[in-house]
Amino acid sequence: MDRMRKQLIALALLAACSSGPSPKPEPAGPAPASVSQTDTRNKNPAEVAASSGAPPSSVPGTPPPLPAQTGGGESVPPLVRMGVDESAMDTTVDPCQDFYKFACGNWLKNNPIPGDRATWGRSFTTIAEHNEAILRQIMEADARGEADPADPYAKKVGDFYATCMDEDKAETASLQTLHEVLDEVNKSGDPRSLAQLVGRLHNRGAAPFFSVIAQQDFKDAKQVIGSANQGGLGLPDRDYYLQDNEKMKAIRGQYQEHVAKMMRLVGGTESEAALEAAKVMKIETALARVSLERVKLRDPYNRDHRIDRKGLAQKTPHFDWIGYFASRNHPGIEDINVTWPPFFEGFDNLLMQTSMDDLHTYVRWRVVQAAAPALGKAFVEEDFDMNRILTGQKQLAPRWRRCVMATDRALGEAVGRTFAAKNFGDQGKQVAKQMIEGIENAFEHNLQNVSWMDDTARKASADKLRKIKNKVGFPEKWRNYDSMQIDRTSYLQNLMSAARWASDYNLDKIGKPVNRDDWNMSPPTVNAYYNAGLNEMVFPAGILQPPFFAPDAEAAANQAGGGMVMGHELTHGFDDQGRKFDGDGNLREWWSKEVGDRYKERAECVAKQYDSYIAVDELHVNGHLTLGENIADVGGLKLTLAAMRARAQQSSAHSKFSGDQALFLSFAQDWCTNVTPETLRLRVSTDPHSPQQWRVNGPVSDNPDFAKAFSCKLGTPMNPTNRCEVW
Repeated sequence: MDRMRKQLIALALLAACSSGPSPKPEPAGPAPASVSQTDTRNKNPAEVAASSGAPPSSVPGTPPPLPAQTGGGESVPPLVRMGVDESAMDTTVDPCQDFYKFACGNWLKNNPIPGDRATWGRSFTTIAEHNEAILRQIMEADARGEADPADPYAKKVGDFYATCMDEDKAETASLQTLHEVLDEVNKSGDPRSLAQLVGRLHNRGAAPFFSVIAQQDFKDAKQVIGSANQGGLGLPDRDYYLQDNEKMKAIRGQYQEHVAKMMRLVGGTESEAALEAAKVMKIETALARVSLERVKLRDPYNRDHRIDRKGLAQKTPHFDWIGYFASRNHPGIEDINVTWPPFFEGFDNLLMQTSMDDLHTYVRWRVVQAAAPALGKAFVEEDFDMNRILTGQKQLAPRWRRCVMATDRALGEAVGRTFAAKNFGDQGKQVAKQMIEGIENAFEHNLQNVSWMDDTARKASADKLRKIKNKVGFPEKWRNYDSMQIDRTSYLQNLMSAARWASDYNLDKIGKPVNRDDWNMSPPTVNAYYNAGLNEMVFPAGILQPPFFAPDAEAAANQAGGGMVMGHELTHGFDDQGRKFDGDGNLREWWSKEVGDRYKERAECVAKQYDSYIAVDELHVNGHLTLGENIADVGGLKLTLAAMRARAQQSSAHSKFSGDQALFLSFAQDWCTNVTPETLRLRVSTDPHSPQQWRVNGPVSDNPDFAKAFSCKLGTPMNPTNRCEVW
């Protein structure tokens, strides 16, 4: 699911309240695969890739238990009801021709995208709005000092949220903080001081040039090492700099003008800003040219290059790694995985060939770009203008929503404890775990029917299945935020403090055993993920809400939503990436070559199938970029149907539909979503998930039980002559 995400998409210095899609850090270790097209652009680089390391030795103790419920704030919008919504359907459409439009057609016509959104979905967006409203109540109560006194972090949460909401301080105190950081950049006069500066900025959440974070060792999943990753781009992906079509050329021109406008806002003249923008574009294009494309980055073997720090220094002799790690407060880091060595060789060439003044210009831009959403009106509006170009979103989201999201990113488990206490109890956890068990049983039973496997691979896969750890609702052990310094002086300063805390939390894991209690998503998150390195599935309380899940709902209704999510994540353990990790999370070939080749043949069928789908205008889905998610979608649907049948869970609520029909319809309606054309284009380049239309029509067309349920003739689009089947 990137999804770490599935990811994973980077929180910049400061990108809380971000309105625009900054590029997300490239994956380091086995990146978590998520079910939803969640925007991860605002994640802190220190937190994105390695949630699996040991806890920091400097953070002792265990926070107190969940606080009592709190109230206040605006009313909470209702959730969508469970089961089939007949009003969403367009029965004039033949379900065998286009099941997505049959299930969602009227909903799509009657639910245009609000101006402050780039997408609008029947299920994911509705749950997100519901959860955001609850978080708003919690944060506003904390800001007023009305929280339960037993909550140890209510003051931090309240101060962070209140300072984000203070527009006057954004114009003054936050702008002053920005200029202090820019002065620091200007004082960096030689290569050694540049490396130290980059380290300090990485601690604060900015991400010039590259990122260094913690990751599990690919070959020894019990240990955490460092990971040096390509990065440093202001546009969403390398292709935005390198593709030669007219749309990309236009975006590059608009981006360069955007950089110039921003640089004028921090005091440059028009001619100075134009020159600086050209320098930024030149440096970022050079970084893009040496970056590995996303499809190849999906293969963990392309990212497995463990060396020590001396080896890293040999690849980049013009960058002072000793000074860099010292400035990150972790001078002892030695074991490092370099995800793409040619990038760092190219980075070193860039340092040799570029003047210090030009490098400073680029670094200043990365600071300004990251800080802009936390500054005054002129910065926020210009930042959003670039976002509008990239996503098609017409209006800036209301400030309260941006601040809720920012606070959740900074203090996710602090607010998540209160959220979980209000919205997810022991009954929900018990029912969800029973459902997961049913999905796992369905997968194990299906292994006996997988014709391309031999007995050895079948047994090894069953062993991996039994080792999967399932996390439901919220963490058993909560993060300790005592050392995070938050006050009501400067919102930008609070963002840097939160980023510094996250950086320390992340880098402190390096050199220690993996902490298997850590979570990569906060409890209110409307998403779920599978982590191959940990061989675990995680289902936050945020997604275990109607229409996906309700503890007292009919089992069949839960299967169509929550069961599909669970089946999707389980299948990730055996998709084209997950299959390369054994049950202990180690990267190795644990099937025979013959079995692996047969798997690849079937996976290639899926890739070609999705390559044929049109995302928007003339632009096709990238079947190889989306391969893992597509395999998980197809497998997840098959598993949830099998789990429903195994427990004789037929729906009684919809007499017009059989149990199978109701499940397929409920599944499809969970994906009813309107998306701007601009966002579809963005996602084709950057998102490992297919557009929602194909997340429905692809899996059902590969499912023979769907064709039976809706009496589809052979050769119709939803019952093709040749199907793709991996699992």
